Amino acid sequence: MVVGDFPEEVDTLVVGAGPGGYVAAIRAAQMGQKVTIVDKGNLGGVCLNVGCIPSKALISAGHRYEHAKDSEEMGIVAENVSVNFDKTQEWKGKIVNKLTGGVESLLKANKVDIVKGEAYFVDQNTVKIMDEKNSQTYKFNNCIIATGSRTIELKPFPYSDRVLDSTGAINLKEIPEKLVVIGGGYIGTELGGAYASFGSEVTILEGTKDVLGGFEKV
Repeated sequence: MVVGDFPEEVDTLVVGAGPGGYVAAIRAAQMGQKVTIVDKGNLGGVCLNVGCIPSKALISAGHRYEHAKDSEEMGIVAENVSVNFDKTQEWKGKIVNKLTGGVESLLKANKVDIVKGEAYFVDQNTVKIMDEKNSQTYKFNNCIIATGSRTIELKPFPYSDRVLDSTGAINLKEIPEKLVVIGGGYIGTELGGAYASFGSEVTILEGTKDVLGGFEKV
């Protein structure tokens, strides 16, 4: 980031580089606009870094483990099947890095300027983007806010070494013997299912009458 007294001028500023933000930035650039995208975290947002992609990777690995253990009925016998969870997490990280690197390549190929930092609105057409060391003012004609979501910390269960949000659960160093998941939505059931496949004893606590309550019943 360049520190300057004079503001950078862009047609469209996109705040948030997740699936909503980076797609919008690329499309705006393809329409001929000068575009800057800003995010304080890694490109790809929650989905690519600590959500959909890493959870699906763990689910896939868990299914492989289950299949390797329980295929005798089909005549496939594998002895002494075990999980090196450090290697599983390393493999998951490589997938995430590959996809976030792809997002960066797409943005650069479409001439979108990528800025790391937090955006603070000065007025309806001005932001100051700051990181730990630098700041730069940007003037824009259009702004797309695509900052996504974050987990809610429950007051009776403050985060700690044993009480984790979904990001912490995805990045566990060891497979837990027992795991309680508060919330039976798609995130809770995905992560609970992933660790159950690895052998964890999983209990899901849901306050409504059904798990996956927002989904159509079949």
